[in-house]
Amino acid sequence: MIIFVFLVLLLCLPGAKAAEPGKIFPDYIARTQTSAINGVFVLLVFLSHVSTYITLSGPFDTAYQTMKSYLGQMVVVTFLFYSGFGIMESITKKGLDYVKSIPWRRFCKVLLHMILAVLLYVIVNLILHRPMTLKNVLLAFIGWTSIGNSNWYIFAVLALYAIVFLAFIICKANRWIGAVLTTLLSVAFVYWQIRIGRDSWTYNTVIVFSAGMWYSLLRAPAERFLQKAAPLWFLAFGAVFALYLFFDAKKGGGIEWYSLWAIFFMLTLVTLSMKIKIGNRLLAFFGAHVFSMYILQRIPMLLLTQIGYQGAHPYRFVTACFAATVVLSIAFDYCTDKLDAVLFRPRKPKEKEIPA
Repeated sequence: MIIFVFLVLLLCLPGAKAAEPGKIFPDYIARTQTSAINGVFVLLVFLSHVSTYITLSGPFDTAYQTMKSYLGQMVVVTFLFYSGFGIMESITKKGLDYVKSIPWRRFCKVLLHMILAVLLYVIVNLILHRPMTLKNVLLAFIGWTSIGNSNWYIFAVLALYAIVFLAFIICKANRWIGAVLTTLLSVAFVYWQIRIGRDSWTYNTVIVFSAGMWYSLLRAPAERFLQKAAPLWFLAFGAVFALYLFFDAKKGGGIEWYSLWAIFFMLTLVTLSMKIKIGNRLLAFFGAHVFSMYILQRIPMLLLTQIGYQGAHPYRFVTACFAATVVLSIAFDYCTDKLDAVLFRPRKPKEKEIPA
């Protein structure tokens, strides 16, 4: 499996360049860059998921398993951080009008896409005669449960959109108060998940969304600090990683250490992106199809597993699943884009009446 990780790294090389000494790329957190970075991580998510369908017994599989165990849920932190950053940037520019649009243009849009994706899994399950219950299917529509699909991330995103809307409606789009309320409500959401016994991966990176919002608010001083103190920052990152390994959840560290590790991991990626720019057509493509690649990738995995392809040809299985996921993503996004253009197109401002 480690060969596929090297292929992902090789994919980052075309178009990559380093900043001049003492300078940073001014567009390091622009959509083109964040989309390319998300493209890299959605590929790592794919590898993480597909590896659970095959037996990792090759000579290079141990290295991948070690990398996967240390990386853990860090494969999704860029999605959460950049989403939080983007929402705060939009609130800064558009204010309360943007906040009021969140339930329809953010929450309902993601929910609709989730429902359509789950319907595809219903069809696949019927074809494969996999058992389903009505309750499980209905809860799968919001990401609370799964019928074969990946689910927790979508539920977390929907919850975070609801939290942002509630927080900023209460404070009437005051950015600082809204960020504080969002953070507090996100922490409450995490501890609620813990209390009801949800699996740790459903909540242990949620706080990174709020970190993205705070980075938007504190971007100027954060850039100055990270640029000037980059060597110290990387030492701090190493120290936090060592502490995380020592105080991990299995040894009693719990959610607090994992959350700190997730934030440090993401800010280290931000620091690297200031100095090293990646981007090419393939990364842009994968970044543009993050949702569909994330939510649909298990369909070919389920179908090919049913015929036993993963056992006889594990690496061909990975390649075939990836190719099928790309095709499915293109088709799914083409259809949802057409639907979105009708349901979620921006409203035209009302024309003012001209006095007679």
